[in-house]
Amino acid sequence: MSDDLPVEVRTAFGVSSGPVRLLPGGDGTCWLAGELVLKPAPHPAVASWLAEVFADLRGPGFRVPLPVRAADGSWVAGGWAAWTAVEGEPDPVARWPDLVAASRAFHAALAGVPAPDWLGRGRNRWVVAERVAWDQAEVELAPELSDLVEGLRVATRPVRLPNQLVHGDIAGNVLFAAGQPPAVTDFSPSWRPAGYALAIAAVDLLTWSAAPPSILDELASEDDIDQLLLRALIWRLVTESLGRPDPGSRQAVRRANEPVVELLLSRVSGRPVTTGPATDADIAASAGRALGREITGLRPVTGGHSRSVARIADHAGGGSVFVKAAAPAGRAELGVELAVYEALGDRPFLPRLLASTSEPLPILVLEMLEQDHWVRDWTAPLVAATRKLLHGVHTLPAPSGVPVLRETSNPWETIAADPARLLRMNVCSRRWLAAHLETLHAAAAEAPTEGDSLIHRDVRAANLWCRDGRLVLADWASAAIGDPWLDHHLWLVALHAEGGPVPDTGQGPHATGHAALIAGQQPLLTPARDTNPALFDQRRRRLTAALSWAARLLRIPPPQPTT
Repeated sequence: MSDDLPVEVRTAFGVSSGPVRLLPGGDGTCWLAGELVLKPAPHPAVASWLAEVFADLRGPGFRVPLPVRAADGSWVAGGWAAWTAVEGEPDPVARWPDLVAASRAFHAALAGVPAPDWLGRGRNRWVVAERVAWDQAEVELAPELSDLVEGLRVATRPVRLPNQLVHGDIAGNVLFAAGQPPAVTDFSPSWRPAGYALAIAAVDLLTWSAAPPSILDELASEDDIDQLLLRALIWRLVTESLGRPDPGSRQAVRRANEPVVELLLSRVSGRPVTTGPATDADIAASAGRALGREITGLRPVTGGHSRSVARIADHAGGGSVFVKAAAPAGRAELGVELAVYEALGDRPFLPRLLASTSEPLPILVLEMLEQDHWVRDWTAPLVAATRKLLHGVHTLPAPSGVPVLRETSNPWETIAADPARLLRMNVCSRRWLAAHLETLHAAAAEAPTEGDSLIHRDVRAANLWCRDGRLVLADWASAAIGDPWLDHHLWLVALHAEGGPVPDTGQGPHATGHAALIAGQQPLLTPARDTNPALFDQRRRRLTAALSWAARLLRIPPPQPTT
């Protein structure tokens, strides 16, 4: 390969005209020149900050490369930075205990360094993925990976640990050399609890380096390690989803990550690790044991977007029941439903829980609600009854075992970085979006999501059943503890998208912010049209309803499709 290192860079850092070598790994842009490693610095402020931090960073227990100033005294010259070369080779699995010790020493030394203003403000896939993992941000995920991410997200709980600078990619960037402390290189800064760095390293090694699950034993003393591991794997899966355009490679990512997802969810739930999806024979056996009656046949259930396996089960008593069984990454999701049913008991608006089991297969056995009575068309009495039902739900005590909503990231930031996410749905023109994006962003930023109420978050016709004055709200997999008016406004958008009245007629407090927030979330939750046409069209209708509602409230021109 030819020497592409600019002459002026050699001169600036005092590198002789001798040979240089392109280093492997990374982006293939770093050069070894004598005792120095020269790296491109496309963001001089970032490179200078890194240099200042590492210039004063000392062990014991680790070593780091040191920054080298250019002839003019600056850390960056001509768009390049220079660092001393360090000896060593990565060996993360075999040297895992040493890597753990080095990470702890390195992060202890970093503990007092403040975060720079620019950290976490970018829009690349790593930053977006971190918002998904830590801030409940929503983003469109590849269909091959979305259920894995959502299964992990449902199992997350608040982490109340102090944040500090952490290395977000430490697994392959600790070098070992005989007689010297491990060297920590290629710092990728993040602002999270110190143990998060090791959590990322662990899931990386479990997924791609055939590391045994026993490596997690080394992390037993880390505070809240299971929650940090969940977030680390969410982060990695989201970066893979955003960075791999072809389905084949995403399938490979799925196959590599499925066992790790199962391992982490088993740790959180305290159950043994199982393998593979449930078969109909497994479902029949588990449901029969839970119900106390032999299951004589199973029939598939069509429709819906649940990640659980749904079946109509005929039993020896001559009747039928509705059975939901957890998919490999859906245990926590089914656990949320069970928490709702068990906490609320036998209430008329819930399908009756007939039986449940968590081992060996998580199963819900519910009463069979006749197909002919699921809601298909909205009428004025049905709208009024649903509004009354939701109000009643929101006044109930919040059950334990249901995730708590925290402040969410603003979806319009992601759309600003990638307008195609919204424009591909053809509900507005590029010019309209450019003119009003800041207004929508500002409105969504004011939308409250936190609260103390039980909320369903997926109230729509397909989840409502009505017969003889009894109105049933089914499918509680998305239930959470949050702001009741967010739940109400989500329903108003779905209602209008399904042919009901405009949301304005039933809106409540914070309608403007919620309308903008819900509109911004729809493009990030929408699959490609060819992967799931029905879900694409559903999300497009909701986007149209929410965006038009937000425009009316914000007094901006209505959005119009370009064709």
